[in-house]
Amino acid sequence: MRIFLMIVPLMWALQVAVTRAAETEETLFEVLQVSRLLTVLQAEAVASGLDLAMDMSGSDARDPGWREVVAGINDPAVVGPRMLDDFSDALPDENLPAILEFWQSPDGQEIVALEMSAREALLDPDVAAHVMERFDGVAEDGTARTAQLQEFIAVNNLIESNVLGAMNANAAFLRGLRQGAPLRDLAPGTDSGILMEVWSQEPEIRLATVAWLYGYLSLAYQPLSDDDLNGYIAFSASDAGQAFNAALFLAFDRMFVRTSLETGEALARHLTSEDI
Repeated sequence: MRIFLMIVPLMWALQVAVTRAAETEETLFEVLQVSRLLTVLQAEAVASGLDLAMDMSGSDARDPGWREVVAGINDPAVVGPRMLDDFSDALPDENLPAILEFWQSPDGQEIVALEMSAREALLDPDVAAHVMERFDGVAEDGTARTAQLQEFIAVNNLIESNVLGAMNANAAFLRGLRQGAPLRDLAPGTDSGILMEVWSQEPEIRLATVAWLYGYLSLAYQPLSDDDLNGYIAFSASDAGQAFNAALFLAFDRMFVRTSLETGEALARHLTSEDI
């Protein structure tokens, strides 16, 4: 009985600690406006899904039914809680105070606002084309701001992480196509075949990633002073910043793998139904 009475407070204390950590990470997601970002990603996914359906069917596949399917797969109310769980599992609790301190600060909130505004602006294809054209070649222009962006990209490992994430998502999409219509030749029939196809896309993915990163970051951080951007770089290079970045990339990677797999399966069924 004494052992039982000793264990109960211990388990209660553990549960309280877990709950408080989860609440803190949920607060962090609110501070980062993750739900707003997921809404942007949902819109991007719908546009991409419509293009994929048209490319693979050879006809106008922009029907409301398919749009609703893709929107449902990428619904922030569905993907958000899963992403929060993955992020919470990956982020050491001891890093939370420093991470919250930075993102809740005026500088942190300004960065969040600028990043979100830039992502939303790029939803417009004309704006996106203009931005990419405007900042084309900025990576080699030798300015002080470009040097800062290069350091920011390197500290956060943005190129490699985004290239790997895109390849993981592409592989998941192809697996989904295969699983959704196993009797049709929509994707390579083996995992090794899928990997070969995805790796053949790596140079193109890398070029597109570099161009998009410099265009997006140049647009988003244009209003920031050099000192403010240096402060962001310093946070990113800190132990807390590195832990935050790693946990966030893991959470996004798992989310994109899940949604890409589901999109591939759904598209295979959609294309099969068109043939009937």
